[in-house]
Amino acid sequence: MLLSLRRARRELHLGEQEARALAPDAAAWLARGITEDDLRHALLAEHPTDGIRSAVGFLRHRLNRKLPEPRFVPAPPPVIVPQPLVACASPGDEHLFRPFGDETECPQCRPLPTPPTTPWVTDDIPDFPPTATWRERFTIVAQQDAARG
Repeated sequence: MLLSLRRARRELHLGEQEARALAPDAAAWLARGITEDDLRHALLAEHPTDGIRSAVGFLRHRLNRKLPEPRFVPAPPPVIVPQPLVACASPGDEHLFRPFGDETECPQCRPLPTPPTTPWVTDDIPDFPPTATWRERFTIVAQQDAARG
């Protein structure tokens, strides 16, 4: 990247040895999360009005003086290790499954949970006349609830 700067500005012409000498300073930028394009922009921006006498000195000065703070690099996501396969404890053919917690039976063999009971639901549905409107049905239900007390 340092050698390619001469294409943008002729006075930033570096030799191979000079570029190798500046490489550790440029690598410090990249280690802080700066992209090559951002580094190139920082080195080429704000061209001095009186020109550049030494490409190596100018670039070394820019690389050291403008070294940015480290960018926030998110931590890698945690490695999720799957649970080992275990044998299903239910009767029948032996088969393996991967438990989520401390289950001993696979989801297919586990008994279904019993549905919760709802005490407010009753089996005594009033016998509504077939032509009763919703208001009449509401009155019948309210009277039955009042009688139950």
